[in-house]
Amino acid sequence: MNKYQELYCAVKPDLGSLAEPLVAHSVLLLRERDDFLPHAAVLSAEGKVSLVGAMCSTPDGFANAWHVLPMLHEGLRSMANERALLAIGVAELVNSIPGIMQMKAVRIHLEHRQEFTIDFYLPYSRNESGGPEFGKTLSVQSEPEVNAWPPSRV
Repeated sequence: MNKYQELYCAVKPDLGSLAEPLVAHSVLLLRERDDFLPHAAVLSAEGKVSLVGAMCSTPDGFANAWHVLPMLHEGLRSMANERALLAIGVAELVNSIPGIMQMKAVRIHLEHRQEFTIDFYLPYSRNESGGPEFGKTLSVQSEPEVNAWPPSRV
């Protein structure tokens, strides 16, 4: 087993505890609203998972992913600086799975304090009644985007 596989085995339970509620909430929102804004979850050192969102104050109440995602990332960095977090996760809708296929998907981006980052993609299409129909989950090793933990703090 290589170092990447060993680290993944060590952090897999933490990442799974974040991925499950993020996927469940994302699927629920897609079924109810056909869309969702990026949202997140954090795992405390005590093993508690908390869902997190970001809001923007625009005059007409309009928000979109490119506006909310940076605020969400900043909020997660602040939380990691203020509290002992083991891992963070961000869910968003994407139009492609990089290097694999052009297809709508729920992307779950997970970063662990032990310098491990992975993306899970849950592809979906619309069925005959317009509801989401989900495909097989794909995982891709990725780079940190939130950067909640500077290397010196790990």
